[in-house]
Amino acid sequence: MFKERDSKLVIERLTALWALNECGLGGFMHALGSPFTGILVGGISILLISLIASHATKVWPALIKALSIVLLIKLSVSPHSPITSYVAVSFQAFLGMLLYGIFSVNRITILLLGALTFLESAAQKLLTLTIIYGQSLWEAVDIYSAWVSEKLSIIEYVVSSKTLIILFISFYTCAGILVGLLILRIIKLMKAVDISESYHFSKATQVKESQHKYAKNSKKLFLFWMITLLVVMLPLLFFSAEFNGWKGGLYLLARSFLVLVLWYFVMGPLLLKGLNKLLSKHKSVYQTNIQNTLDLFPHLKSIIQHAWQDSSSLKGLNRMQHFMARSIVYSVHFNSSNE
Repeated sequence: MFKERDSKLVIERLTALWALNECGLGGFMHALGSPFTGILVGGISILLISLIASHATKVWPALIKALSIVLLIKLSVSPHSPITSYVAVSFQAFLGMLLYGIFSVNRITILLLGALTFLESAAQKLLTLTIIYGQSLWEAVDIYSAWVSEKLSIIEYVVSSKTLIILFISFYTCAGILVGLLILRIIKLMKAVDISESYHFSKATQVKESQHKYAKNSKKLFLFWMITLLVVMLPLLFFSAEFNGWKGGLYLLARSFLVLVLWYFVMGPLLLKGLNKLLSKHKSVYQTNIQNTLDLFPHLKSIIQHAWQDSSSLKGLNRMQHFMARSIVYSVHFNSSNE
C-alpha cells in the first residue's frame, strides 16, 4: 500500500502517528480518567505497530527504535500519563516484536496480538483495583450481590466477584479480537485509498493545554475515585455483619486513601523518573528522530482533520474505519514544505 514510498519514511510517519496517539489522545483520555482509554488508544497502537512491522526489514530493531521514540516523546509531552500506560504500550510493542518477528504479520498474528494485549490490559486493571482496595473490594461485591439477591428473592447471586472477574476478562479478550478484525478491515481499506496527488500541509501553531484545563481534569479524576470508593464502601458499611460493618468501611477507606497517596505522590513519580533515566541513554541517539517526529505533529493534525472531512459522507463505525484508513495513508504520502 506504500510501495512507492521509502520504507524508512513510512516507518518514520507511522512512528509519529503512534507517538501522537499515545501523548495526544492517550494523554487527554488519561487526564479525564476515561475507562475506555485502553480500548481506543490500545487499538490504534496495535494497528500502527502492525503496520511498522509489516514495512520493516527487521522487525525487532524497527519496533525497538519506534517504541523508544514514542516513550521519550510521551515522557516529555504528556508527563501526567500514569506509569501503567507506559507498561501497556511497552507490552504491546514487545508482544508485537515476538509475534511478528517469529510468525510475520498476518491475520492470525494480528488477531492474537489484539486478544493478548487486551487481556493484559484487563489483568492490569484488576491488579490495580486489588492493590488499591485490597481483598475487601471483592468481598464488597459478594456482600452487595447477596443483599440484592435476598431483597429480590433470588436464590443465586446476581453476580459474584468471581463471575464479575471472568466477565470482565472475557469482555476485554473479545474486544481485542474485535479490534483485530477492525484492523484487518482498515488495512484492506487503506489499499483502496486513492492517492492522486501529494498532500501539502503548512505547519500550524501547536496549541498547548492550559494549566487551568488540566487542573479541571484532575478534579474530575479525583471526584471519579471518590465516588468509586464510596460505592465500594457502602456495602461493607451497611450490609455486613461478618466484616464488622462500619469498621470494615473505615478500614477500606483508610487503606485505599493511603495506597492512592503512595501511588500518585511516591511510587508513580519514582517509577517515571527511573524510566526517564533508562531512556535518557538513548535520547542522544534518537534526538534527530525525536525532533523530526515532533515537527510532524502539526502536519499530522491537519491531515487528520482533512481525513475526517473526507469521510463525512459515511456514518458510525464505517466512517471511523474509513477515517483511520485515510488518516494513515494521507500521513505517509503527504509532502511537507521542506521535502
